[in-house]
Amino acid sequence: MLVEYLWIALVAITWGGYPLLTRASGYPGAPGALVLTLVALVPIVLGALSHGKLERPSGSALTYLVIAGLMQGVGLIAFLRVAGGKLEASVSIPIVDVSMIVVTTIGAIMLFRESVTLQKLIGIALLLAGIALLRPSE
Repeated sequence: MLVEYLWIALVAITWGGYPLLTRASGYPGAPGALVLTLVALVPIVLGALSHGKLERPSGSALTYLVIAGLMQGVGLIAFLRVAGGKLEASVSIPIVDVSMIVVTTIGAIMLFRESVTLQKLIGIALLLAGIALLRPSE
């Protein structure tokens, strides 16, 4: 179980930090997403090669991966537009991140029939409250 928490920490540090560096670059949107994606291929290829023999995904797995890849590309462009936009980074990036968590949680419950517990419902409510508190007052 400790290994999973170390991976979670690595995700938090890297995915929490890269939008800040992207914003600092001043190169957002689709061009920034292209550079990020090309550079991201380096650790991805190294990780894939470290697994040894790579097998071709099944047709259904490939279909899911293609759709997910398209969604990731569109989402990355939109995310970088938000991260590099006029809202403060300490507001815009957490709101997007929390929104992703809410979508993932609801999707996992619907698609994978995961349990709906009081703890999950309270967690979602707290996440939505966080979005409400972070959004800029107009």
